[in-house]
Amino acid sequence: MGGVGEPGAGRGPREGPVRPGAPLPTYRWEQIRQHDLPGDKWLVIERRVYDISRWAQRHPGGSRLIGHHGAEDATDAFHAFHQDLGFVRKFLQPLLIGELAPEEPGQDGAQNAQLIQDFRALRQAAEDMKLFEASPAFFALLLGHILAMEVLAWLLICLLGPGWVPSTLAALILAISQAQSWCLQHDLGHASVFRKSWWNHVAQQFVMGQLKVRVVVGGQPGAEWGARVGGAALGLPSMWAQSGGRARPYPTEPLPPPQGFSAHWWNFRHFQHHAKPNVFHKDPDVTVAPVFLLGESSVEYGKRKRRYLPYNHQHLYFFLIGPPLLTLVNFEVENLAYMLVCMQWADLLWAASFYARFFLSYVPFYGVSGALLLFVAVRVLESHWFVWITQMNHIPKEIGHEKHRDWASSQLAATCNVEPSFFIDWFSGHLNFQIEHHLFPTMPRHNYRRVAPLVQALCAKHGLSYEVKPFLTALVDIVRSLKKSGDTWLDAYLHQ
Repeated sequence: MGGVGEPGAGRGPREGPVRPGAPLPTYRWEQIRQHDLPGDKWLVIERRVYDISRWAQRHPGGSRLIGHHGAEDATDAFHAFHQDLGFVRKFLQPLLIGELAPEEPGQDGAQNAQLIQDFRALRQAAEDMKLFEASPAFFALLLGHILAMEVLAWLLICLLGPGWVPSTLAALILAISQAQSWCLQHDLGHASVFRKSWWNHVAQQFVMGQLKVRVVVGGQPGAEWGARVGGAALGLPSMWAQSGGRARPYPTEPLPPPQGFSAHWWNFRHFQHHAKPNVFHKDPDVTVAPVFLLGESSVEYGKRKRRYLPYNHQHLYFFLIGPPLLTLVNFEVENLAYMLVCMQWADLLWAASFYARFFLSYVPFYGVSGALLLFVAVRVLESHWFVWITQMNHIPKEIGHEKHRDWASSQLAATCNVEPSFFIDWFSGHLNFQIEHHLFPTMPRHNYRRVAPLVQALCAKHGLSYEVKPFLTALVDIVRSLKKSGDTWLDAYLHQ
């Protein structure tokens, strides 16, 4: 590729960066668009063109995450996911190969340039209001109440004995504690607690590994895992099967807990969800076929006469295999298998410490089988919370293939909010402010209420939907959406 008007000439994607002091070649979008292939990726940040073809495998967030923005303007994603832009730009400089031609727009395609400009002004206003600065007291209180619930559950059994009533109360308290741990690890994964990304990462490993128990992908094993396992438990497609490259902790985002899981695994999955929410083959959270059909996949499966399950009844079998089993079976099995297959010994030790603490605390009261039953009960309760709370903002929204929208439009199309209250804010970990969270992933959640009026004003100015629902309506809409997708599949299956 060469300069303007010379597609196919000049520097190729592997010929190295521009020499310091040398004039920058200019490119048109029609030229850049050709470099969105495996092993040949360009992207644009702040009108500068970067060749990430080789470096993508070294990207801390994984090659898939950065590759999702191939041949696009990734300026707003770049700002959304990184806190220390000066530090990150040092890694960009060796990848610089040119810039957009002066007459070229900043974005490819029919995007609203005024909306993009206004959104960037909104972000700057939020920074000026110091809305990206965390409150130490807020997060200290959050951690304190999680630890207090862990102690309270144990004291209930210790003082009242392992009867049905104390055990039921203890299981409920532990499930709430685990859910709140998910929220805290989510905050840490998004680097929204500490100023230094490294501190967030270390704290997230503790919460995920000791309080929660989960895994995070690191390095080439992600691809190896996909090749060996090829799918998650329960037949749900695994993000590892899609990885095709490295996945390491990205110092800016996530969403699990203190419960014996791996941080790398969650970050790898969650970053992709934030980069391309509700986009097939890019957002692992909506890549759930052939178990469930969502959005555009309903028509596709119907036209191709695919009937692996009675999808017109998926809103019913959702209650059997969705909320009860996601965390208990799918996450637990996938997490453990990942650590063993990919030999993530540090993650395995963190997970082992969680299980050791849990069973050493409760085996003296219940015996091994009783403690295991308590563990299962906690996981099932937590799984219900996780599925309903995390999906109420996304499943009822638009789900389909890549539309190449600007950052603000793509996030708003895939998210909605739930009416706030003190209880809902706490119970959902402020995920009821899903719109604000997706627009500003690194913003501490206690500031969502303050930025929300600015976002609403932006949406009103540009005619964008800013949807807010009552809590119960949001939950019911998950089932309605599954039924609608199932009916769409059946109609296409029978008549198209």
